Amino acid sequence: MSVMVAHVMTNKVIFASPDHTVDHVRELMASKRIHALPVADMNSKVLGIVTSADVARRIDGTREVRDVMNNTVHVVRATDPASEAATRMRQHRVHHLIVTDGGRAVGIVSAFDLLSVVADATK
Repeated sequence: MSVMVAHVMTNKVIFASPDHTVDHVRELMASKRIHALPVADMNSKVLGIVTSADVARRIDGTREVRDVMNNTVHVVRATDPASEAATRMRQHRVHHLIVTDGGRAVGIVSAFDLLSVVADATK
């Protein structure tokens, strides 16, 4: 039996708005101890992703997220096997995938989340 993305993803997604400032997102990531946020509209439609690397290298914290986010978002479904998520991360050289359902973000899965699958399998 394979592990599904739904079993390892974070389903309490914290979103960034395209008009949030870099400072706001930087502080949010630090306080929640997270490294990526989906950027979405009011209907949870994914517009991009912003990572800690994106905001760390930006000096001007008053800039808006829309100016620094990555518009290319790699996605996976909750019903996909975790191995598919790992394959996509490796293929696209990213550390986070947005979990979507009908174009709306329902979760996020990180490379760290996938490491738990490997760790559990070796017990």
